[in-house]
Amino acid sequence: MAKNAHKSKENNSAKYEKRVNPNTMNEALRNLKSRFTTGDVRSMKEVSSTYSTGMPFALGISYETMVDRYNDPRKLTLENILNTADITGTDYEIVLKVAMREALRNHTKRDISKLLPTERETTD
Repeated sequence: MAKNAHKSKENNSAKYEKRVNPNTMNEALRNLKSRFTTGDVRSMKEVSSTYSTGMPFALGISYETMVDRYNDPRKLTLENILNTADITGTDYEIVLKVAMREALRNHTKRDISKLLPTERETTD
């Protein structure tokens, strides 16, 4: 049976976590929104480092996954991008633009030449 990919509102809601200080969380998210809006966020790792205790709970992923994905935006899922935009109250296109800019800087173009016919094979 296929897993239902649609997340209900209940399934995509953060649960109460006693280790998260609500005031610190609110301040971190306001800071990130302001920085995204003004174009001050240059790297997605700034998201994970803003409030490393609370951010994984807000994003709905483990600390290790957050650090891995946000330090290398090529690994971010669309859900990560959308959740980042949701929790910071930022337009998703702004978050996506930051992630794509950084991912493209770190990307090495994929070489598939060994999978394609050689020039000699195409002339025969």
